[in-house]
Amino acid sequence: MTQRLLPGLQQGVQWASRRPTLSVIALASAATALSSCMYLSPDQTTKSYNPTAGISAIIGSVQLQNVLIISSAKGAPGQMHGMATNNSDSSLVLTVTTGDETTRKVTIPASTAVRLDGQANGNDPTTVAPLDVPQVTQAPGSQVQVIFSTPNSGLSQVEVPVLLNQGPYGSASPQHPTYDAPSTEESPT
Repeated sequence: MTQRLLPGLQQGVQWASRRPTLSVIALASAATALSSCMYLSPDQTTKSYNPTAGISAIIGSVQLQNVLIISSAKGAPGQMHGMATNNSDSSLVLTVTTGDETTRKVTIPASTAVRLDGQANGNDPTTVAPLDVPQVTQAPGSQVQVIFSTPNSGLSQVEVPVLLNQGPYGSASPQHPTYDAPSTEESPT
């Protein structure tokens, strides 16, 4: 006795026999598609970017790195932080003009890196006077236009970020009310 399958059931049997083959094809297609996305994406290690809160710029033979201004508020005094490296064979003068039109000159010895906040750079005892900004024209979280120049480079306008005076760059620490611990001595009753 021959059994006849209903037409819908017969298609289901054919589909079930093809399912392992289709699963293998789908898996191979997915693996190829997912692995090829790396082929179309550029290497992130070849892209240049600032890995710090400050900016970097090249002004003639001076390389600026991680330059930023620390301030507590708009209109308050601030201080410029960052590193200036003189890559030339002779000392040079870096002129810095901030948004409040204050101009400062920093003499950087040949082949030397100096910190703009006046601190020593590692084991190198060479320091410069800190670059104080009498009045920061923008609030922390925004940027201020600063003009840098050297005798051979001309003027370069750079947008320098303004950060709040707190760690890791600033010196302010949170103020908390003092706490007096309860006495451990027993009171006479």
